[in-house]
Amino acid sequence: MIEIYYKNKQIKKHQSIDEIEYFPNKIFSIRFIGYASSDLEAISEKFGLDLTSFSKKEDLEISSHYIESEDQLSLNFTIPNYTSNNFFEEKDIYILIKNDIVFTFLSSEIEENFNQITQFIYNFENTKLDTYHHLFIFQIGVISDYYADIVELISKKIKDLFQKTLKSNQFKESDLDNIAELRYNNLLIRESLSEFQRILLLLKKSDKNKDNIFDKVNEEIDDLTVIADYLQYNFNRLDDLNGNINGKIELEQNKIFKILTIITVCISLPTLIVGVYGMNFKYMPELNWVLGYPIIVLVLILSFIFPLIYFKRKKWF
Repeated sequence: MIEIYYKNKQIKKHQSIDEIEYFPNKIFSIRFIGYASSDLEAISEKFGLDLTSFSKKEDLEISSHYIESEDQLSLNFTIPNYTSNNFFEEKDIYILIKNDIVFTFLSSEIEENFNQITQFIYNFENTKLDTYHHLFIFQIGVISDYYADIVELISKKIKDLFQKTLKSNQFKESDLDNIAELRYNNLLIRESLSEFQRILLLLKKSDKNKDNIFDKVNEEIDDLTVIADYLQYNFNRLDDLNGNINGKIELEQNKIFKILTIITVCISLPTLIVGVYGMNFKYMPELNWVLGYPIIVLVLILSFIFPLIYFKRKKWF
């Protein structure tokens, strides 16, 4: 779907590029939602865009994610999208500015999430967006809010798991899997957030940054720094959580080893006595005793009970 925002605050939606009548002086934003890779060539020709950044999304160099030329500014980065299987999935976002128009390329899933977290997103009646600068900064703010929301979501999941762990002494393999999932999601957010921060820092230093509206980039950078601190808190909580679970597992293992040790010692003494009387010696005076059998049985019982009393006094159980 293609959404076009006109300077008269009119919004038009199109399903095909061919339906669009392109008048740059009347438009300040065009959004491509759920676009296909096969559409890029037609989009480039229709709007005169340089889409080189689309082929460089896998590059690690920040220069591949922030491309500035005389007539166009291109930003591209990935943003985590929460899926139903508890894992984040990276989605690409491209923002291009040319001819005083903001061109945005994003997936339908990210668009839906943006609309959910921002009640009046792209609502011209409630949001003052008079120039493409205002719209661009508004988009940057929405993305910052999205990062804050997904970090808050991860933080809540970590706290809930932590509380559950503190109240329980029984752990399953799935609990450790949950920690691994949360750590992986937190890592994706940190990588994406770091990439976005670097892009904003380059934007801040840009020669094109002549409009006062771009001073608000500083505010967004400060907000992202605070969010990055919360991400580090999440990693610290996960480390504590992992340590707590491992500590309790070790305690449970120690209890099991203690029980096995007690059973082994208690059985070993009677076994030793029975082993002695199982030998084929010719002279064993106890065999001629009238009370020899009950005495040996009593000795076997006492040799089992005395170690239990000893370990009980040592508070092993």
